[in-house]
Amino acid sequence: MKILIACDMEGITGVTRWEHCDPTHPEYQRFRKQMTMDVNAAVEGAFAGGVEEVQIADGHSQGQNLLIEELDSRAQLNCGTTSPWSMMNGIDSAFGGVFFIGYHAMAGTANAILAHTWSTQILNWKINGQKIGEFGMNALIAGWFDVPALMVSGDQSLATEALRFVPDIDCAVVKEANGYFSGKCFSPAKTHERILECAQLAVQKKREGRGPQPLKMNAPYEVEVEFTQPYMAETASRLTGSERTGGRSVTITVPDIPAAFLAARTLCNLAV
Repeated sequence: MKILIACDMEGITGVTRWEHCDPTHPEYQRFRKQMTMDVNAAVEGAFAGGVEEVQIADGHSQGQNLLIEELDSRAQLNCGTTSPWSMMNGIDSAFGGVFFIGYHAMAGTANAILAHTWSTQILNWKINGQKIGEFGMNALIAGWFDVPALMVSGDQSLATEALRFVPDIDCAVVKEANGYFSGKCFSPAKTHERILECAQLAVQKKREGRGPQPLKMNAPYEVEVEFTQPYMAETASRLTGSERTGGRSVTITVPDIPAAFLAARTLCNLAV
């Protein structure tokens, strides 16, 4: 079996502030190393569970965060920002499952560290009226290729969100948020053990036919993006086929998940 590890940074062990995730801030170097360690724990767990290949998608900021020289040598790294799938760089139907490491809850979630969706200028993403964050969108991309989301790591609010979309997903809680910028953080030794064990269990369940099913939604897909400012919606609504449906909202209907992701991404890129 082949596993894709899609990783972000806000849900990494110990991260509680934007400074920790900002490449221009001195704190970033500490936490990119911690991100690499969290990912290595997932790689180790995947191989302990019996996979034959692991690829990693570096999905934070410009996709240049993981320290390749410190990565588990058995894994392969997809990095950079030119991928059509962004945070899911490398995804295709050959994978048996996806791990989501270092993920965070969607915008507006209470008691969730650095909760946001795509950027801090986005209030909501919706598909067919359902609010969806980065986990949900990326799990749908995986589902388009008939690949299931097998596990996540992050805070407890991200775990709750993931379980709403994928009830059988395995969750490694690496910190317990009690605010946007605060939480009870566990030591790396403890969180890496949790991630490793969760990854190993997720692979074993998949191999035994007990793992989650790929996440799907029924077509067509009405994509709505709600921005923080009206001028952003004004700009985004210039996308052909879209319609401004509120002071801060733009909606477009598309036939499939690739088009839904492209539409959401394009609306955001036009506006922000």
